[in-house]
Amino acid sequence: MRILFYSTSSNVYDGEAVTTTTLPSFTEQWDFLANEHKEHDFLIATQLPGTFLCDTEGNSISKSDKDSRILRHLIKSEKEKEIAEELASLKPDLALAASFYVVPYDWLAIKDAMVADYLRKMGIPTICHTVETATICFDKWRTHEFLEKIGVASAKAVYMHHELWINGGNRRDLVSNVYRDSVFHEIKKLKFPVIIKDTTGLSSFGADVVNNYDEAVGILKSKKTTSDRIIEEMIPGEQFGCEIYGQYDEERANGCYEILPPFKFSVNQYGITSPKQSVKAGPVGISGEEEKRYKITELKEMLFKLAREMKLDGIAQVDLVFNGEKWFVIEINPRLSGMSTTYAASSGMPLSKMIFDMLKVGKGSFSFGEFKPTLNIKFPILERGKLLELKELPYVAFVNQIENHAARQIREQGYCEVILIGGNRDELRKNIVDLRTRFADFIEEGFFDKAMELF
Repeated sequence: MRILFYSTSSNVYDGEAVTTTTLPSFTEQWDFLANEHKEHDFLIATQLPGTFLCDTEGNSISKSDKDSRILRHLIKSEKEKEIAEELASLKPDLALAASFYVVPYDWLAIKDAMVADYLRKMGIPTICHTVETATICFDKWRTHEFLEKIGVASAKAVYMHHELWINGGNRRDLVSNVYRDSVFHEIKKLKFPVIIKDTTGLSSFGADVVNNYDEAVGILKSKKTTSDRIIEEMIPGEQFGCEIYGQYDEERANGCYEILPPFKFSVNQYGITSPKQSVKAGPVGISGEEEKRYKITELKEMLFKLAREMKLDGIAQVDLVFNGEKWFVIEINPRLSGMSTTYAASSGMPLSKMIFDMLKVGKGSFSFGEFKPTLNIKFPILERGKLLELKELPYVAFVNQIENHAARQIREQGYCEVILIGGNRDELRKNIVDLRTRFADFIEEGFFDKAMELF
């Protein structure tokens, strides 16, 4: 069988300005899968940067010298129908979307879904979320409304429609903007602190945490507010993330899903997760005591319901809060993420195999099995020699560094993601201390402090 993995992008990419180093490389990971499944040919088609699928060299994707049964293809077209035709010319028997993310809009799953529609019309079976599903996840207010509709707990929130917000303008015949007054009226009913964020965008970028009503009014009236916003209660508790793998059966109106155990996230000084600063530790809820404490059975039931109602068809990542009694869903991201590489490292398999084995999950014949205690931590940018030194450590499973040479601000220049594993939690703690000692001249103490706090 010829199996196609594809992903698209919406952004101009300058490969000369970005250096990405992945250890083990994605080329090595796909070679591993091809060697394990010699009965299949694998096709990898992507637009740059091709995150999770390909290694890049400037504005090109790296080729494998080891296995000729892997065809890597850089998509040339920009329009969804033309992309589908380009992919169809590769003659796949089955296609699977491996969506990634870009700044500033986390909307690539929508583009992949449109391509999937055309592929299916051409008679190519395709595993990919629908346009409707991807759009609900992209628009955070639609996510909120959908969760309320299906009875999945989420934070209480108020929606601010920017066009109506400014609709009064300078019209002399208006005494007041009734819509704006109604938003303020509803905000007064919320419990503070609240988070004010765009309805679209990527993760928590641009979000504000405010502690009282006057602060909220000040931000919404400021020049910073130039788009629709959500004003959302900040749920106290521990923050987590987990992934859902599976397929939806349209004819039977149900799905078969694998809910992976949650990982705990660190938070910044404002109490929210930050993609470039977050530490991930887990999995949580494996032992009987923890499973009861964190009500893992209830969590899985809630996420199974979410997956079926949303008709998830592929891979999705869910952000969660546990307040000690109840689970709340914050966001749903219908794509691959840093959680994907973390789970792969924890399971002892390359990400390519995690994605491929989802085909078996859809048939109800596979479980991802045991996950080892794992920590995902961030380093500042390191020289290549240090990256190789990191990867040589027996407990380091994955290293991924992104360096943007064109960035003007230090926080935009990049970071190095390191994933550690251990046979048990005590062993992982020892590995963390060992890493901290070996790389004392390069670490940022805050990340290691967060890591130990999470355990």
